[in-house]
Amino acid sequence: MAEETIYLKEVLEIMRTPNSEGKAVKFDISVRTFNRNSKTGGTLNSYENAKLVMKEKGMDKDSIYALQHFKKSKTPKIRKNPQHFENKTRNIRLDNGEVKKIHIRYIISFNGKKVIY
Repeated sequence: MAEETIYLKEVLEIMRTPNSEGKAVKFDISVRTFNRNSKTGGTLNSYENAKLVMKEKGMDKDSIYALQHFKKSKTPKIRKNPQHFENKTRNIRLDNGEVKKIHIRYIISFNGKKVIY
């Protein structure tokens, strides 16, 4: 029996499409790690009920998006643009509120399906 597969393009589309309530959809994802500087890595990390970090309807003032984009004080802060498209990365938020940056080329499985390119 062949394993179910899904294309990376479909994975990215599912990740960024909000549900009917305007919230980010939850998904299960497995990603490999890699350190380009030391050429080490290969650890397989699996995350359950993760969500793509994106602007959601009805967000509270303590959400990740609000903390990144709305000023709380008058002093200007310099924020670096993550350039996710050029770097082929995405930020995902875990159930415990932790934010992880993943490289999309290292996604191994998405919702139990093997990712192909």
